[in-house]
Order: sequence, then structure tokens, then C-alpha cells
Amino acid sequence: MQVSVKLFGGLREYLPAGSAFNACVLNLPEGSMLTDVLSHLPIPENKTYIVLLNDVKLDREAHADTIVSASDEIVLLPPIKGG
Repeated sequence: MQVSVKLFGGLREYLPAGSAFNACVLNLPEGSMLTDVLSHLPIPENKTYIVLLNDVKLDREAHADTIVSASDEIVLLPPIKGG
């Protein structure tokens, strides 16, 4: 299946070669977990980011238990700081 992933802000630098401005399409087997999707992106483990799956924020603990499908929208955002 093909899964679409969008990365925003400084996370865009971790998109695979040949990606569009802020999005890529990954080919994964049916039944893949969110952790499988994230493992295809070269984001350092110490990098903090927020994952939205179909506009719902997921905690890191849920990544290993979340099955993705081709129709899902996966978005990675850097944390937002303000003051």
C-alpha cells in the first residue's frame, strides 16, 4: 500500500530524496504500524515532533499499536514554542 506523509517546519529536511515540497509517499505492506512508517524517515531519535493521524494527535506510546491504511493522512509537526 502507499502511505502519504507530510512533514512541516524543520522536519522537511528528513524527507526521502525525490519528495515533493513537504510530502512523500511510502510503499509499505498492508497492516503496517505507524512505527513502520516513521522508521522509513531518517529523523534522529532525539528529535522531538508531534504526529497527527487523520487530524488526531497520537502519543508516542500509541505509535506501536496504531495500524495505518492507504487512506490515512499522517502529518509530522515540530513542537510549537511561544511566549
